[in-house]
Amino acid sequence: MEKLNSRIKKLWISLGLFSGLLIGVLPAIYTYFYLENLLLSLISISLFPIIFIWYAVKRFANWRFDVREDHIEIKKGVFIIVSIYAPYVRIQHIDTVRNPVSRILGLSSLRIYTAGSKGADLTIPGLDKEKAEYIQEQLKQKAIQSEKGFDAV
Repeated sequence: MEKLNSRIKKLWISLGLFSGLLIGVLPAIYTYFYLENLLLSLISISLFPIIFIWYAVKRFANWRFDVREDHIEIKKGVFIIVSIYAPYVRIQHIDTVRNPVSRILGLSSLRIYTAGSKGADLTIPGLDKEKAEYIQEQLKQKAIQSEKGFDAV
């Protein structure tokens, strides 16, 4: 099973720090001005970022994917670990997505759409641009081969 690029971990930690500070500021202001408690205010403003950063680290540590012979497998989750298996015969199309932050970090996400779904069933974030394109091509070839004589069941 392959891991994601470590640059996505840095991004998730940064977002966790920012989100935690943003969410922790309101209770900190409330406890400082209305309850007049500096200690509770400091706990509030430091606890949320710590929780969000811990979540980002665990999310990265538990994220795995594997391109197998007849399916792609993804394992992810923090509190609940989810295993997703998508047979190649079900794959309809694959997109490589690079938003502005991803481009700055040199990362891409792979979105895999499968038959019978309303949206992207699988997304693999935090891949190098070249690796995402390589996996996209590999999945495309496997999906084409799987249509020739294999069943999705």
